[in-house]
Amino acid sequence: MVTKDLEKSNTLIDIVDGKVKLNQQDELTEEQKVIVKGYLRKIDVRILPVVIVLYIFSLIDRGNIGAALVSGLRENLKLNSTQEGNSTTMFYIFYLLFETPANMLLKKVRPHFWFGLIGLLWGLSCTLLAFAKTPTLFIVLRGFLGAFEAGLTPGVVAYLHYWYTRSEVAYRMTIFFLAVPISGCIGGPLSAALSKQNLGFFKPYQAIFLIEGLLTTAVSIITFFVLIDYPDEAKFFNPEERELVLKRLNTEQGMASQVSVSFRETLMILTDWKIYVNAVIFFGMTNIHSIKGLFTPTLLKAAGYNYTTAIYLGSFSYAFGVIGVLLSIRFVNRINFYLLISAFASITVITYGIAAFSTGKIMRFVFISIAGFGASPTIPLTLTWSSINQGGVYKGLISSAVVISMGSASGIIVPRFFVANYGPEYTLGHAITIGSACLTILLSVLMSIYLRIENKRRDNNPVDISHISIEEQRLLNDKHPSFRYKL
Repeated sequence: MVTKDLEKSNTLIDIVDGKVKLNQQDELTEEQKVIVKGYLRKIDVRILPVVIVLYIFSLIDRGNIGAALVSGLRENLKLNSTQEGNSTTMFYIFYLLFETPANMLLKKVRPHFWFGLIGLLWGLSCTLLAFAKTPTLFIVLRGFLGAFEAGLTPGVVAYLHYWYTRSEVAYRMTIFFLAVPISGCIGGPLSAALSKQNLGFFKPYQAIFLIEGLLTTAVSIITFFVLIDYPDEAKFFNPEERELVLKRLNTEQGMASQVSVSFRETLMILTDWKIYVNAVIFFGMTNIHSIKGLFTPTLLKAAGYNYTTAIYLGSFSYAFGVIGVLLSIRFVNRINFYLLISAFASITVITYGIAAFSTGKIMRFVFISIAGFGASPTIPLTLTWSSINQGGVYKGLISSAVVISMGSASGIIVPRFFVANYGPEYTLGHAITIGSACLTILLSVLMSIYLRIENKRRDNNPVDISHISIEEQRLLNDKHPSFRYKL
């Protein structure tokens, strides 16, 4: 067997016996393992902290309405039940509408500019919420907040694949989503503290929006200047590292900086039914996580705590979430995704159910906190499982946007069952939340069965497509005969 390298557009592709090798990584030598470990450390340090910090402030800005509602927002703006529901759901309507177009734009705009720009815009939107004098203006600004935030989460999910192979990205994706529970640990106490500060003529809920929006604006400006766009343009690799990282990435999804897109390819991607099943899987867990994040202060206040105590105690759920995500990091490359998702989702369903239908304030606080342990890891696990099974950069961009936007649809409907009219029991809202999480468990198992059958079929029926060009092979994405789904 003779192996040679084909260099094309500054990337390396393995050729074995005259055949292009895609989706088949070579066994690394000991020297190469050291090189990979070195360049991964560099990427981790240069890329992950930037997107994690930006995501933390994104989550704080979208979730601070929960603290604002119990800090005088409802009374000062005289929100009726419909307006209160709209103030929450309008964010998710615009979030859903703009996610897929935003990820299509990401392919045409450099990442540092894109993430810096949308961060600046949603930071300013959050800040302006402090100055809204009418329910209508407040609801419109919440819509702008959702529209500008829409490009971040699916964008970063795709952006991480620019830098890491399939075997490497799951660990980093889980680390990235540590931002979810960390934002709760920071955001809850920060909002509670701000609601107690005397900021002149600003009321407690206004102080929350003002300060947190300004903090996001500052972080976004920093992101613009420090985020690096593509690995083939990075200056921090030495020659050996650069050659190996580009070769390994090109063997799988290809280089993001060189991927071209077409309308026909977009339509083909959108016909893949697996994307929509993954979206429903994500829907179940993002719904329970969103309800827990938005309305934990409301649920705790309904149980008998005062509003400041309710905001502080809500942070314990996120602290347990940090523990859950850290535990999932240990197992993410050792245990199949569907098993991890099913296990953590089951813990969430049981503990959230106890918290939802208990009457004691201590019981509700304890179990809503433990629910965070199960809910937080399911967000990165479901998104990672979906993203690593797409087989190409552009399909990863589109699929992540569709999955997250459809999953976020939960924020349009379910929060309406947690407004004051349905309190203090919120029975229907709890039932929908628990039922959707159970659907996640069922579909995860069924999807794993299908993927296992498909992998076995490809193993037993090898197909040689080396006669077609590498560009045409890449367009096959996960349908490439050499591609194997991860369970």
